[in-house]
Amino acid sequence: MMRAPNGQPDPTPVLATPALVPTYRDRRRFALTLSPAYGSFRLPLLGRSNKRRPGAGGLLEADLKLLPFIWLRAQVGYTAHPLDEAKLKDDESGEVTLVANAGTLHAANAGVGLAVGVDLGPVLPMIDAGVGAFRLGTPSGALPGQRDQPCLDGGGCDTGLTCSPIGTCVVDLIPEVHAGASVDILLGQRWSVGATLRYFALLRDPASIPTYVIGALRAGIRF
Repeated sequence: MMRAPNGQPDPTPVLATPALVPTYRDRRRFALTLSPAYGSFRLPLLGRSNKRRPGAGGLLEADLKLLPFIWLRAQVGYTAHPLDEAKLKDDESGEVTLVANAGTLHAANAGVGLAVGVDLGPVLPMIDAGVGAFRLGTPSGALPGQRDQPCLDGGGCDTGLTCSPIGTCVVDLIPEVHAGASVDILLGQRWSVGATLRYFALLRDPASIPTYVIGALRAGIRF
């Protein structure tokens, strides 16, 4: 065999070939994310003080790519918020009256919206906005207007409740709007971790913003 022309050394074979594709997948067509979540409610509830009520639960999100950097996002969440018993004392007689039972506020919501993101390789920040509905399950009531109790004059009920045909307050769906931000950090081709922060407002009381705030740590899989 003749040596390389003009006296060059023989070529050395390449022992390691660099990857032709990145370790992360650069197209995110569909993603499913499950998150443990922290929620905080501030609602006017009959017989209770209007203060922040923390809780914990979970959040499930599904993203479907529509256009470059635009996804359709559906989300379902649930958090449970402990409520203390509330009593009212009459200053004159000293009599104590139970005005709200202890229990748990069960906050379930489902919604759909659009998410906009900028794919920076292994990091994907996104903002989203949408509409949906809440189901607020308050404890059984002690006074009219509360859950399972007679409706107030004029058919009124506590937040999250509606007056049924038989004249008692029952749980109802409440329309909501929401907006939030999230970030995903990709781990390999399919898995990701990150965080979400989302604010909600009830359409029955749009002046009370935010009514509900949820923060979550994200663990997702994408295709």
